[in-house]
Amino acid sequence: MGNERSKKVKKSNCNCLSLLPGDCAEKILGFTSPVDVCRFSLVSKSLQSAAVSDSVWEKFLPSDLQSIIATSLSPIPHFPLKKDLYVYLCHYPILIDAGLKSFSLEKWTGKKCYFLGARDLNLPWSDVAQYWNWISRPDSRFPEVAKLNQVWVLDIQGTIRAGVLSPQTSYSAYLVYKFEDVYGFYHRPLVVSVGVSGFQLDQRITFMLPVERRPQQYYHIEDGNWESVYLPSYPQQLLHWQRRHMQGNDASLMQSFVQHPKLRDDGWLEVELGEFFLLEMKMIA
Repeated sequence: MGNERSKKVKKSNCNCLSLLPGDCAEKILGFTSPVDVCRFSLVSKSLQSAAVSDSVWEKFLPSDLQSIIATSLSPIPHFPLKKDLYVYLCHYPILIDAGLKSFSLEKWTGKKCYFLGARDLNLPWSDVAQYWNWISRPDSRFPEVAKLNQVWVLDIQGTIRAGVLSPQTSYSAYLVYKFEDVYGFYHRPLVVSVGVSGFQLDQRITFMLPVERRPQQYYHIEDGNWESVYLPSYPQQLLHWQRRHMQGNDASLMQSFVQHPKLRDDGWLEVELGEFFLLEMKMIA
């Protein structure tokens, strides 16, 4: 009953819009969202012209888009319609800032999305071949990726200016990676956080290996003796693990949200580092 009433209301709204002059309909559609515009064009033939108007889709494109495109490594195809440009940027991220970042649009909202390449991150000892190598991979959008050989402490930091992001927007930060050798990531999770202007806002625990790839037991040497460590795959097991292996400030993480990586469509793994709501401040992830 409720769904039928909702459909009738939407149909009534479409009928009202279709009675307006084209320029009025375009102005109204410009205050909606890309999803709404597409829906209106599907249910009303009289609104199809307004729904593809440049004046409508220009509202959904970032106001500084031309300056962003100007830093692209490769030319952007010419599109006769702003809608086509919008769709292109949703599905085909462009490399900007000398290949250090990629830029795209979130297809449902038109909000800006940035992907920091490894060269744009702060990786301690990244210039020491014993610890890191810089290689190219055909499955990466960036010219170079960082390959971890070995480190005693894994500390990765990335920063981005708030001014380049969409204001008044809730963002999530992710780490994207692949494994060839998982040694060292079996028995201990990582502490990750997101902050704004140097203030930590969201701190979590994450496992680098997906649940299905983690063994149930892992043995390591502690104080000269082999110790069996039960790997927690579920929250109730994690609590026992944290009490046993975390000390000092790490103990406060026992109530943190535990993250597990997910497989992306492109074959890479990603894990969420945290969330933040953007005002007019610097973001640190």
